[in-house]
Amino acid sequence: MNERFAEIIGTRMRQKRGEAGLSQKGLAEKVGISPSAINQFEKGEKKPSSPVLAAIAEELGVSTDYLLGASEEDNIFFSDNVAAAFRDFKKLSKTDREIILNNIRFLKSQTKPKGKQK
Repeated sequence: MNERFAEIIGTRMRQKRGEAGLSQKGLAEKVGISPSAINQFEKGEKKPSSPVLAAIAEELGVSTDYLLGASEEDNIFFSDNVAAAFRDFKKLSKTDREIILNNIRFLKSQTKPKGKQK
């Protein structure tokens, strides 16, 4: 990991920590490291180990790929959970898949602006 990766990690960590309303101390406590380590990561002075990076990503609700700059998708839900759901969806019976699709259609219809609902 070069200095550019350290900068990317730091910038993205700081941004997502701020969005989450966490202080450096708060994030450090949740991850089990020192606040000074969080500060050094955010400044790009120090690179987190893989387990620490994974713990930070989990606390911030993003993927490690996002923190590393390998992905622009910052929502872990779409990158991990949806992919797993689609794999599981393919294993379901045709009837179960149709039930799920009907539920999705129903939920989608409930989110339309009032003027556009049928």
